[in-house]
Amino acid sequence: MVNNIISQNKKAHDKIFKVYNLKHSEIYNKIEQARLRKVILNIVKKVKAKEINVLDVGAGTGNLSLKFLDEGCKVIASDVSEKSLELLKKLSNKNKNLSVAMITNENLPFKDNEFDITCCYSVLHHVPDYINTVKEMIRVTKPGGFIYIDHEANENKWKPNKYLIEYYKKTNQTFVEHLIKLIKTRELFSFDFIKTFFIKTFVDKRYKREGDIHVWIDDHINWKKIRALSKKHCKIILEEDYLMYKQKVGLKEYLNLRKLCNDTKYILLKKL
Repeated sequence: MVNNIISQNKKAHDKIFKVYNLKHSEIYNKIEQARLRKVILNIVKKVKAKEINVLDVGAGTGNLSLKFLDEGCKVIASDVSEKSLELLKKLSNKNKNLSVAMITNENLPFKDNEFDITCCYSVLHHVPDYINTVKEMIRVTKPGGFIYIDHEANENKWKPNKYLIEYYKKTNQTFVEHLIKLIKTRELFSFDFIKTFFIKTFVDKRYKREGDIHVWIDDHINWKKIRALSKKHCKIILEEDYLMYKQKVGLKEYLNLRKLCNDTKYILLKKL
Protein backbone atom coordinates (compact mmCIF):
# COMPACT_ATOMS: atom_id res chain seq x y z
CA MET A 1 0.00 0.00 0.00
CA VAL A 2 2.69 2.49 1.09
CA ASN A 3 4.98 1.60 -1.82
CA ASN A 4 2.06 1.96 -4.26
CA ILE A 5 1.33 5.49 -3.03
CA ILE A 6 5.00 6.50 -3.20
CA SER A 7 5.23 5.00 -6.69
CA GLN A 8 2.12 6.92 -7.77
CA ASN A 9 3.58 10.12 -6.36
CA LYS A 10 6.86 9.57 -8.21
CA LYS A 11 5.18 8.83 -11.55
CA ALA A 12 2.88 11.84 -11.28
CA HIS A 13 5.62 14.33 -10.44
CA ASP A 14 8.01 12.90 -13.02
CA LYS A 15 5.33 13.76 -15.59
CA ILE A 16 4.29 17.21 -14.39
CA PHE A 17 7.64 18.59 -13.19
CA LYS A 18 7.89 21.05 -16.09
CA VAL A 19 4.45 22.54 -15.41
CA TYR A 20 4.30 22.12 -11.62
CA ASN A 21 4.66 25.86 -11.00
CA LEU A 22 1.90 26.62 -13.50
CA LYS A 23 -0.43 24.08 -11.89
CA HIS A 24 0.10 25.47 -8.40
CA SER A 25 -0.58 29.19 -8.57
CA GLU A 26 -1.49 29.11 -4.85
CA ILE A 27 2.24 28.57 -4.23
CA TYR A 28 3.93 30.40 -7.08
CA ASN A 29 2.60 33.91 -6.63
CA LYS A 30 4.21 37.09 -5.28
CA ILE A 31 2.38 37.00 -1.93
CA GLU A 32 3.29 33.44 -0.97
CA GLN A 33 6.83 33.67 -2.31
CA ALA A 34 7.47 36.88 -0.33
CA ARG A 35 6.10 35.25 2.84
CA LEU A 36 8.35 32.24 2.31
CA ARG A 37 11.49 34.31 1.80
CA LYS A 38 10.80 36.20 5.02
CA VAL A 39 10.24 32.99 7.01
CA ILE A 40 13.39 31.36 5.63
CA LEU A 41 15.53 34.42 6.32
CA ASN A 42 14.32 34.45 9.94
CA ILE A 43 15.16 30.75 10.36
CA VAL A 44 18.64 31.14 8.89
CA LYS A 45 19.35 34.02 11.28
CA LYS A 46 18.61 31.72 14.24
CA VAL A 47 21.34 29.22 13.28
CA LYS A 48 24.70 29.93 14.91
CA ALA A 49 26.81 27.66 12.69
CA LYS A 50 29.13 29.31 10.16
CA GLU A 51 28.23 26.71 7.53
CA ILE A 52 24.52 25.91 7.56
CA ASN A 53 23.53 22.46 6.29
CA VAL A 54 19.92 22.12 5.16
CA LEU A 55 17.88 19.05 4.23
CA ASP A 56 14.82 19.79 2.09
CA VAL A 57 12.44 16.81 2.31
CA GLY A 58 10.21 16.50 -0.76
CA ALA A 59 12.07 19.36 -2.42
CA GLY A 60 10.43 19.03 -5.83
CA THR A 61 11.78 21.68 -8.19
CA GLY A 62 13.20 23.74 -5.33
CA ASN A 63 10.61 26.04 -3.80
CA LEU A 64 12.52 25.97 -0.47
CA SER A 65 15.93 24.78 -1.65
CA LEU A 66 16.55 27.71 -3.98
CA LYS A 67 15.74 30.21 -1.23
CA PHE A 68 18.09 28.55 1.26
CA LEU A 69 20.79 28.56 -1.43
CA ASP A 70 20.21 32.30 -1.87
CA GLU A 71 21.02 32.67 1.84
CA GLY A 72 24.36 30.89 1.39
CA CYS A 73 23.33 27.54 2.90
CA LYS A 74 24.51 24.11 1.76
CA VAL A 75 21.42 22.19 0.70
CA ILE A 76 20.59 18.55 0.10
CA ALA A 77 17.34 18.43 -1.86
CA SER A 78 15.60 15.06 -1.51
CA ASP A 79 12.57 13.82 -3.42
CA VAL A 80 10.93 10.76 -4.99
CA SER A 81 10.92 12.48 -8.40
CA GLU A 82 14.26 12.27 -10.18
CA LYS A 83 13.09 14.58 -12.97
CA SER A 84 12.05 17.28 -10.50
CA LEU A 85 15.51 17.16 -8.93
CA GLU A 86 17.19 17.35 -12.33
CA LEU A 87 15.20 20.50 -13.10
CA LEU A 88 16.13 21.92 -9.69
CA LYS A 89 19.83 21.51 -10.51
CA LYS A 90 19.30 23.50 -13.71
CA LEU A 91 17.30 26.20 -11.93
CA SER A 92 20.11 26.58 -9.38
CA ASN A 93 22.60 27.15 -12.22
CA LYS A 94 24.40 24.05 -10.94
CA ASN A 95 25.11 25.74 -7.61
CA LYS A 96 28.01 23.96 -5.88
CA ASN A 97 26.20 24.20 -2.55
CA LEU A 98 23.37 22.02 -3.87
CA SER A 99 23.31 18.23 -3.92
CA VAL A 100 20.33 15.97 -4.51
CA ALA A 101 19.22 12.65 -3.05
CA MET A 102 16.47 10.25 -4.04
CA ILE A 103 13.92 9.09 -1.46
CA THR A 104 12.52 5.62 -2.07
CA ASN A 105 10.49 5.06 1.10
CA GLU A 106 9.27 6.83 4.24
CA ASN A 107 12.64 6.62 6.02
CA LEU A 108 15.22 9.31 5.30
CA PRO A 109 18.60 7.92 4.10
CA PHE A 110 20.70 10.15 6.36
CA LYS A 111 22.62 9.83 9.62
CA ASP A 112 21.39 11.01 13.01
CA ASN A 113 22.10 14.64 13.94
CA GLU A 114 23.36 15.63 10.48
CA PHE A 115 21.56 18.88 9.57
CA ASP A 116 21.20 22.36 11.05
CA ILE A 117 17.81 22.79 9.37
CA THR A 118 15.44 20.10 8.12
CA CYS A 119 12.40 21.36 6.24
CA CYS A 120 9.43 20.41 4.11
CA TYR A 121 6.75 22.39 2.30
CA SER A 122 3.41 20.96 1.15
CA VAL A 123 4.73 17.44 1.65
CA LEU A 124 3.22 15.74 4.71
CA HIS A 125 -0.25 15.32 3.20
CA HIS A 126 1.34 13.16 0.46
CA VAL A 127 2.95 10.74 2.92
CA PRO A 128 1.03 7.69 4.24
CA ASP A 129 2.72 7.78 7.68
CA TYR A 130 3.47 11.49 7.99
CA ILE A 131 4.09 11.19 11.74
CA ASN A 132 7.02 8.90 10.96
CA THR A 133 8.30 11.51 8.50
CA VAL A 134 8.27 14.13 11.27
CA LYS A 135 10.13 11.66 13.53
CA GLU A 136 12.71 11.16 10.79
CA MET A 137 13.10 14.91 10.30
CA ILE A 138 13.78 15.28 14.02
CA ARG A 139 16.21 12.34 14.01
CA VAL A 140 18.45 13.75 11.27
CA THR A 141 18.52 17.27 12.77
CA LYS A 142 21.39 18.29 15.05
CA PRO A 143 20.65 19.15 18.69
CA GLY A 144 20.00 22.89 18.66
CA GLY A 145 18.96 22.67 15.01
CA PHE A 146 15.57 23.50 13.53
CA ILE A 147 12.71 21.55 11.95
CA TYR A 148 10.52 23.67 9.68
CA ILE A 149 7.18 22.36 8.35
CA ASP A 150 5.03 24.58 6.12
CA HIS A 151 1.98 24.77 3.87
CA GLU A 152 -0.28 22.18 5.47
CA ALA A 153 -3.97 22.72 6.20
CA ASN A 154 -4.71 23.83 9.76
CA GLU A 155 -7.69 22.97 11.95
CA ASN A 156 -9.71 25.95 10.69
CA LYS A 157 -9.70 24.55 7.16
CA TRP A 158 -12.09 21.83 8.31
CA LYS A 159 -14.26 24.09 10.49
CA PRO A 160 -14.34 27.30 8.44
CA ASN A 161 -15.90 30.49 9.76
CA LYS A 162 -18.15 32.62 7.57
CA TYR A 163 -15.23 34.68 6.24
CA LEU A 164 -13.31 31.61 5.10
CA ILE A 165 -16.43 30.19 3.45
CA GLU A 166 -16.87 33.50 1.63
CA TYR A 167 -13.23 33.43 0.54
CA TYR A 168 -13.57 29.90 -0.86
CA LYS A 169 -16.71 30.84 -2.78
CA LYS A 170 -14.87 33.72 -4.42
CA THR A 171 -11.72 31.77 -5.23
CA ASN A 172 -13.02 28.32 -6.20
CA GLN A 173 -11.91 27.39 -9.70
CA THR A 174 -14.73 27.37 -12.25
CA PHE A 175 -15.09 24.64 -14.88
CA VAL A 176 -13.88 27.02 -17.60
CA GLU A 177 -10.84 28.08 -15.54
CA HIS A 178 -10.00 24.43 -14.88
CA LEU A 179 -10.31 23.70 -18.60
CA ILE A 180 -7.99 26.59 -19.50
CA LYS A 181 -5.38 25.38 -17.01
CA LEU A 182 -5.53 21.85 -18.45
CA ILE A 183 -4.94 23.29 -21.91
CA LYS A 184 -2.02 25.43 -20.71
CA THR A 185 -0.38 22.46 -19.02
CA ARG A 186 -1.14 20.23 -22.04
CA GLU A 187 -2.97 17.72 -19.86
CA LEU A 188 -6.40 17.87 -21.47
CA PHE A 189 -7.29 14.48 -22.99
CA SER A 190 -3.90 13.04 -22.04
CA PHE A 191 -3.83 9.43 -20.84
CA ASP A 192 -3.37 10.57 -17.24
CA PHE A 193 -6.32 12.97 -17.50
CA ILE A 194 -8.59 10.22 -18.84
CA LYS A 195 -7.30 7.74 -16.23
CA THR A 196 -7.91 10.20 -13.38
CA PHE A 197 -11.42 11.00 -14.65
CA PHE A 198 -12.28 7.29 -14.88
CA ILE A 199 -10.95 6.41 -11.41
CA LYS A 200 -12.64 9.38 -9.70
CA THR A 201 -15.94 8.68 -11.47
CA PHE A 202 -16.16 4.90 -11.16
CA VAL A 203 -13.61 3.65 -8.60
CA ASP A 204 -12.48 6.11 -5.93
CA LYS A 205 -13.83 9.66 -5.54
CA ARG A 206 -10.84 10.51 -3.35
CA TYR A 207 -8.23 9.61 -5.95
CA LYS A 208 -5.71 12.41 -6.44
CA ARG A 209 -3.30 12.18 -9.34
CA GLU A 210 -0.46 13.88 -7.42
CA GLY A 211 -0.83 11.48 -4.50
CA ASP A 212 -2.59 13.76 -2.01
CA ILE A 213 -3.88 11.56 0.82
CA HIS A 214 -4.56 13.49 4.03
CA VAL A 215 -6.72 16.22 2.50
CA TRP A 216 -10.19 15.26 3.72
CA ILE A 217 -12.36 16.31 6.64
CA ASP A 218 -12.05 12.81 8.15
CA ASP A 219 -8.41 12.27 7.17
CA HIS A 220 -6.14 15.28 7.46
CA ILE A 221 -2.92 16.40 9.13
CA ASN A 222 -3.36 16.05 12.90
CA TRP A 223 -1.46 18.92 14.46
CA LYS A 224 -2.15 17.66 18.00
CA LYS A 225 -0.14 14.52 17.22
CA ILE A 226 2.68 16.56 15.71
CA ARG A 227 2.78 18.85 18.76
CA ALA A 228 2.75 15.86 21.14
CA LEU A 229 5.60 14.19 19.26
CA SER A 230 7.55 17.44 19.06
CA LYS A 231 7.40 18.09 22.80
CA LYS A 232 9.31 14.86 23.48
CA HIS A 233 12.33 15.97 21.48
CA CYS A 234 11.91 19.65 20.62
CA LYS A 235 10.74 23.05 21.70
CA ILE A 236 8.08 24.76 19.60
CA ILE A 237 9.67 28.08 18.61
CA LEU A 238 6.90 29.36 16.38
CA GLU A 239 3.52 28.19 15.17
CA GLU A 240 1.64 30.46 12.80
CA ASP A 241 -1.63 30.21 10.87
CA TYR A 242 -2.12 32.10 7.63
CA LEU A 243 -4.58 32.36 4.76
CA MET A 244 -3.44 30.69 1.55
CA TYR A 245 -3.42 33.36 -1.14
CA LYS A 246 -5.45 32.79 -4.29
CA GLN A 247 -5.14 35.27 -7.10
CA LYS A 248 -8.85 35.58 -7.84
CA VAL A 249 -9.16 38.17 -5.07
CA GLY A 250 -7.37 41.50 -5.04
CA LEU A 251 -4.50 42.19 -2.69
CA LYS A 252 -6.45 44.68 -0.57
CA GLU A 253 -9.34 42.25 -0.07
CA TYR A 254 -6.93 39.42 0.77
CA LEU A 255 -5.09 41.53 3.36
CA ASN A 256 -8.41 42.33 5.04
CA LEU A 257 -9.63 38.73 4.94
CA ARG A 258 -6.47 37.23 6.41
CA LYS A 259 -7.15 39.20 9.60
CA LEU A 260 -10.48 37.39 9.87
CA CYS A 261 -9.70 33.84 8.77
CA ASN A 262 -6.93 31.37 7.96
CA ASP A 263 -6.59 27.82 6.62
CA THR A 264 -2.87 26.97 6.51
CA LYS A 265 -0.12 26.48 9.08
CA TYR A 266 3.62 26.44 9.50
CA ILE A 267 5.56 25.36 12.55
CA LEU A 268 9.18 25.81 13.60
CA LEU A 269 10.75 23.43 16.13
CA LYS A 270 14.13 23.52 17.85
CA LYS A 271 15.64 20.14 18.68
CA LEU A 272 16.70 19.77 22.30
